[in-house]
Amino acid sequence: MSVDAVPVLQVRDLRTYFNTLDGVVRAVDGVTFDVGRGETLGIVGESGCGKSVTALSILRLIPPETGRIVGGSIRFDGRELVGLDEAEMKSLRGHRISMIFQEPMTSLNPVLTVGTQIAENVVRHLGVSWRQGLDRAREMLELVRIADAARRLDEYPHQLSGGMRQRVMIAIALSCEPRVLIADEPTTALDVTIQAQILDLMLELKEKLGTAIVLITHDLGVIAETAERVVVMYAGRKVEEASVSSLFAQPMHPYTRGLMRAIPRLDIEADTAGRRPRLQEIPGLVPILTRPIPGCAFADRCGFATDRCRAERPPSVEVRPGHEVACWETARVAEAA
Repeated sequence: MSVDAVPVLQVRDLRTYFNTLDGVVRAVDGVTFDVGRGETLGIVGESGCGKSVTALSILRLIPPETGRIVGGSIRFDGRELVGLDEAEMKSLRGHRISMIFQEPMTSLNPVLTVGTQIAENVVRHLGVSWRQGLDRAREMLELVRIADAARRLDEYPHQLSGGMRQRVMIAIALSCEPRVLIADEPTTALDVTIQAQILDLMLELKEKLGTAIVLITHDLGVIAETAERVVVMYAGRKVEEASVSSLFAQPMHPYTRGLMRAIPRLDIEADTAGRRPRLQEIPGLVPILTRPIPGCAFADRCGFATDRCRAERPPSVEVRPGHEVACWETARVAEAA
């Protein structure tokens, strides 16, 4: 559920599949969510759950030779993106919808200066002169707090630190003041101090520009600090959606509970020998996505699973205001919590 009566981004029953030698991989299998204007939505889940493919699907960046969107709807400002021709998508990418990719060193062009890479985005989408584009590039570097911005315009990505490269990626993504910013693991390769600075910077710019943020991460700590709502994904499906406060106070899906138990806790006292409780892993293996999953994708790893869970796919149901769960056994899960 969106916090905005008219969401800026609406994803409905999105299905993105890939053709492989082993069969069809159902990387995203019926995902639905909204993003409100100026909202930060977190998408969380372990590696391979479909978070990044969801983001690439929104931007229509799925390589056509291997993958395709086979069903569902993606509406941006009321405009359907599925089926939109490539020329129209190019006019939206980097302008109205932008993305920060996981690894800036591989996302930035190594043979172009930082100023050129920011300016070309501005010139292309806003139709200004190259001089104006470079002026905008300098302004953006100053906005993301890169010191001596005028000099940095003429430097190449390899001359910058990891944190500075990530700031350049943010500058490029925000240079045309997009309505939606998709941040795919924006702090993965950074140390803890720089991570905090980048997250604070993104939120500060969101408040200044009014941009909605879709924050993709596997780190629940990052979600707790930055997002307002969160979508939990597993095996290409959405299993839970709630406000951050509701999700952390009472997770209702067994998978979400498993993720919570795997977080190191400093608020739990050590025993007399100085030992803290062992982190609880989720037993079992992620299902193979080339094989049909008739029921709940988490059933084989779930302590609450019944025969119905393995046979019927549970719908996403609102169990309390703003809190949706795809689980047949929510009453038992709540009782156990």
